[in-house]
Amino acid sequence: MQPPAFSTAERDRRWDLARALMDAEGVDALVVHGGAEWAPDVYFTNDRPGAIVVFPRAGEPIALVGAAAHLAGHATARARGERVWIEPENMLVAKHAHGVADTLRAHGLSRSPVGVLGLEPCPPFHADPLMPYALWSAVLGQLPQLTFKPVERAFVALALPQSAEELAAVRHAAAAGEAMALAMRDAARPGVTEAAVCAAGLAGCLEQGAVARVLGLASGRQLAACGPPAWSYRPGAPRVIEDGDLVLAEVSAAYGMREARLRLAVAVGDVHPDLERAARTARDSYLAGLAALRPGRTFGEVVAAMRRPILDTGGRHPHPLVLSVNPGGAACGAAAAPGPPGDPARYALLAEQPTIGADLRLRPGMTFAVTPTCAYGRRLAGVGGTVVVGEREPIELTTITTHLLRST
Repeated sequence: MQPPAFSTAERDRRWDLARALMDAEGVDALVVHGGAEWAPDVYFTNDRPGAIVVFPRAGEPIALVGAAAHLAGHATARARGERVWIEPENMLVAKHAHGVADTLRAHGLSRSPVGVLGLEPCPPFHADPLMPYALWSAVLGQLPQLTFKPVERAFVALALPQSAEELAAVRHAAAAGEAMALAMRDAARPGVTEAAVCAAGLAGCLEQGAVARVLGLASGRQLAACGPPAWSYRPGAPRVIEDGDLVLAEVSAAYGMREARLRLAVAVGDVHPDLERAARTARDSYLAGLAALRPGRTFGEVVAAMRRPILDTGGRHPHPLVLSVNPGGAACGAAAAPGPPGDPARYALLAEQPTIGADLRLRPGMTFAVTPTCAYGRRLAGVGGTVVVGEREPIELTTITTHLLRST
């Protein structure tokens, strides 16, 4: 089957959304700065991430890129007949303050109100704005009569409901994510390292033509949290999995810059009863999230429903139970993680993280990672996947990881 691609109709829909955003915010152009995890530039270019996009109301978007290699990639795609959205004349090697200022001047926008994506925090991934201070202050230094308005939150609200073409891409990503999870389940055996499990998952996803990331991976009989394994950032051997371990992972699969997230727990042999119990409670939390994920309800109501099965059984959740994807912008708060046994007093600020976007009103087409974890003491398990808000009922795009898996 041919994988889905975005049409010119999808391009026009997104560009119309940009113009609607300009109208609503009273600006004559957008300046869009993206980052590694949050790349709104691609939303308008359908091209390689990392550009600064200048989008005038009366024209098409201009992509300011950092190197000529970006242009070569664009030219190659055009020669192959791929669907590129940006005309060659609008691809400029000018990803710097002078490039932004010159482009605004060239379109008569040096004294106009301009909306900027990049001047506000974009949680849950970035607590601070992505636009470098030196870059934006240099733009303002060259255009002293320019007025600007941060419009990131307004853009996120418009972009959260996915089109039919975007949902097709999310479904493709979700299928790749499930292939990733199954590969990790099959690789998780006594005597195998965490690195081998990670490698199997990455290969399983990449073989489907999707971009794979392992956001968290942990194994053992006592798991306080699931973050990047120590060997991914500190020299040391990957842990060897043992009989009786639980392998816990959070993974991401992306296709066409549309993302699916999954959380999986794999029991290797017989695991401690508290791990089994934590997995059951995490599934109860997942089901409570499904029941609450309805149009018209708020994100905060979903969070409250998902917390109830965990708190009612004396558990806690050290990770967000649910967050929006495509794009991010709403994230459940997380309980404070305990310090190491016998040494908790040395860790300060063990406070609960607040929920972001509790007042977000759910609409059909929004996508969420419903990926709860539950911990009893220092035994943690989690399950879940990606869910779409439907017209009436939620649509589960991933089901394999919504319950405890067992090593084959």
